[in-house]
Amino acid sequence: NDDGFTWMSAREISAAGIDVRALRVSYVGELGWELHCPMDRIADLDDALMQAGKDHGIRRFGTYAMNSLRLEKAYKGWGSELTTEISLVESDMLRFARKSGGYIGAEVVEQKTRDGVPIHLVYCEVEATDADPMGNEPVLDGENIVGVTTSGGYGHCVQKSLAFAYVNTGFEAPGTTFDIRILGERRRATVLSEAAWDCENERLKG
Repeated sequence: NDDGFTWMSAREISAAGIDVRALRVSYVGELGWELHCPMDRIADLDDALMQAGKDHGIRRFGTYAMNSLRLEKAYKGWGSELTTEISLVESDMLRFARKSGGYIGAEVVEQKTRDGVPIHLVYCEVEATDADPMGNEPVLDGENIVGVTTSGGYGHCVQKSLAFAYVNTGFEAPGTTFDIRILGERRRATVLSEAAWDCENERLKG
């Protein structure tokens, strides 16, 4: 529960006799966890969880559903928004960096913070119709390409089409508009200042 296992905390637990590192963070819900265990015990842990949840109506879900939920919370994804080619500065992740430095890449981060960067990650709402952004769509200002989407999809809880994109300096401020080309059609997008769902994290904090 929220009182016994607060948001953004972690602990070592035992589940079905398996050593598990449980992290109180999740793409898929307020009272959710990531569970990490040795690779050779993953199937056993999955079996145990499905059995324990049987009487509670536990069901599997797909990655498209997971992607929809994480987009609504404006959670960035590894391999799309976050890559080895992008630093904490471009991806707006400086709040998670140790202020005293001393970590791998700290000098580069300090330099980019001081000198500025040419691209910025933005989170936006898209005026889509029958197709949502998925990633790798061009971002347009008039006839000029000013960025590229990294991921996108439909947020079923908020009933909005949402996307992340890296855009050139000058297009990152909340309220800025540009077009995203989806299946050959231009769709208007607006940069958002906060997550579309539970922007104050009230539900996460219980």
